[in-house]
Amino acid sequence: MQPTTGETHLPEGVFDDVVGRPGQGLFRAARRELWRQLPAWMFFVYAVLLLNTELTNFHPARVDLAHTVVFPLSVFVLFQVVRATLGRASKRLLAVSVGLAFGLPLVVLASYRPSPLDVSQLLRIYEWSNFFWAGLLVAHGLAHQRSHVALFFGVGLVYGAALENGGILLGFFHETNLTDTVVKPFVAPFATMVGWSVVLLMATFVTWELRKHLGWLRRSAALSALAVGSFATLLDLQIDPIATAAGCWVWHESLPGWFHGVPLVNFIAWMCALVPFAYVMFRVQERRGLDDGAAWDRGALTELFAWTPAALVLAALCFIGVTLLTEGVVGPSWTLLNHFTLSMLRVVGL
Repeated sequence: MQPTTGETHLPEGVFDDVVGRPGQGLFRAARRELWRQLPAWMFFVYAVLLLNTELTNFHPARVDLAHTVVFPLSVFVLFQVVRATLGRASKRLLAVSVGLAFGLPLVVLASYRPSPLDVSQLLRIYEWSNFFWAGLLVAHGLAHQRSHVALFFGVGLVYGAALENGGILLGFFHETNLTDTVVKPFVAPFATMVGWSVVLLMATFVTWELRKHLGWLRRSAALSALAVGSFATLLDLQIDPIATAAGCWVWHESLPGWFHGVPLVNFIAWMCALVPFAYVMFRVQERRGLDDGAAWDRGALTELFAWTPAALVLAALCFIGVTLLTEGVVGPSWTLLNHFTLSMLRVVGL
């Protein structure tokens, strides 16, 4: 009989040579699980690595940021709980995953040793690490579903580039401290633009898996899009405080810090930016009859790309509406938008 562990089917004979080498079968199963579900596991990896950076690489240690680890970990735990309770994943996998999610951060908290880096080192590590994560996900896509590389690092990258450069041009923040990967005529570094592809892929991958087991989510493109935006924003709740502390991006002085120096408008922008794009993506998926996680053919990718400008317009309208409700017409965000509009009118001679 072929031994199995939930969703991961092991080849016949995998346990034949375990005698004398205990744990090798389990190791192979763990390796397969990690590789097959890599975008979801990256919520866990990001959480632990960023926690370690907060505690060891800043001087003094940013212990005040340690609690932000719970946000991306909550996405990872939800992913594993749904797979184990409603899907075919094993309860052993769930126990190991939850144990790691709760245990490893506690180990880091209890045993970290200061190893401070100067600001330039932190900036460079952040900038270039984005390419490592992007390369890892591209490799994952090429191994499991090649069309997803075009989906997230093609169409998704175009959308992310518009968002990142747009935020800078509007005056909400600048990224002039990140200099290694700036390519003219863009004002944003390529590293931060590709970061949108990484986060979008991770959040969509988790949502696709949840939709396989939750009928109410699968039947609603709007709720699915809200899930993508929420998962991405939960990750950003850990990323942005540490990136702000390191100076990866610097917020306009008129924007008050809301969460560890990060303005509330940033998280509003994340939701308003990602939900419209994800909604269009799920609607195209429905129109084309594509299953969650299935291949996207050229026609589907072209249709999504054609709808990208509409998603940007919807994102802008959503952002304007929500900021008006939260700040009012005299708030800092609306003031920045008015200033940009007047500047553009002067440029065109109006």
